[in-house]
Amino acid sequence: MFLTRMLSLAMSCAALCIAPAADVPRGFALRPSDVAAFVGGSDVASAQFTGHLETLLAVKFPGTRFRNLGWEGDTVFAQPRDFGFPPLTERLKRYGITVLFLEFGRAEALNGRATVPKFFSAYDKLVNDCAQQTPRIVLVAPPPFETGSGLLPDLSRRNPTLAAHANAIRTLARQRSLPLIDLFAEFGGAAHEEPRLTDNGLQMTPRGHALIASGVARQLGFVEIAARAGGVSENGAWSNKEFETLRQLVLEKNGLWFNFSRPQNWAFLGGDRVSQPSSRDHRNPSVRWFPAEMEKYVPLIRAKEIEIEQAAAPLR
Repeated sequence: MFLTRMLSLAMSCAALCIAPAADVPRGFALRPSDVAAFVGGSDVASAQFTGHLETLLAVKFPGTRFRNLGWEGDTVFAQPRDFGFPPLTERLKRYGITVLFLEFGRAEALNGRATVPKFFSAYDKLVNDCAQQTPRIVLVAPPPFETGSGLLPDLSRRNPTLAAHANAIRTLARQRSLPLIDLFAEFGGAAHEEPRLTDNGLQMTPRGHALIASGVARQLGFVEIAARAGGVSENGAWSNKEFETLRQLVLEKNGLWFNFSRPQNWAFLGGDRVSQPSSRDHRNPSVRWFPAEMEKYVPLIRAKEIEIEQAAAPLR
């Protein structure tokens, strides 16, 4: 009986790992007028500090602007913020987001396979809420976990559970007729070993982010652009100097965007301390100086985006 159950479990795991994905969006395109946002947890948030994916997309799709709305700790179940911080749907509207890349599943997989139905329901609701504002949504199945080093846990043992979550994402994409970028399958699913994407089994290294960006480019049908970027060093630098220069411009823009979209003193900007004297003009207390100061980031971001477009044009 025990052997029968174990065999059944093994076969179920294998089926989850090789379940067919929704069609790869080969005809996917971004328009010059688009503002595309990346939404997810830590993996998405950290990608803005390496800039590889955005750089490749900037070369492929002229004129498109990109906004990283990733936030450490976010899941399909909850996206906790400070008091008064606008929810995701309001931010999509405020920033004029027209295309949304949603990537969830890794953190949720740490809860175990029994929570997959709840994961599916919560993700379905999140997609539905976002679609009210931004109907053009791309789902991203996250890459596999890896073994840790030293005394760190072997998270690769969680990959069968992550496979179940990836399968749920594929099902959601099919049911809603949404494009799917399947990074779990792209990097070998539960059998993944190489190439290494992390150094601790969980968090992407700069080189890992570059490899992820290449995987996305392959699935979207423009892997030749990623190939032209050349090899990537351990610190994430591309060997092609033109692509690396463009990536550095993207990082400069992302720094401005981060400071604008995630202000450090939110309590004084829009939280529970907006009535404090330091949040208002000392000459006229009815005037709040902080919001006006923050808006000065907008032209700086736009100017950097013009530089990015100029640097990307010769690479097309």
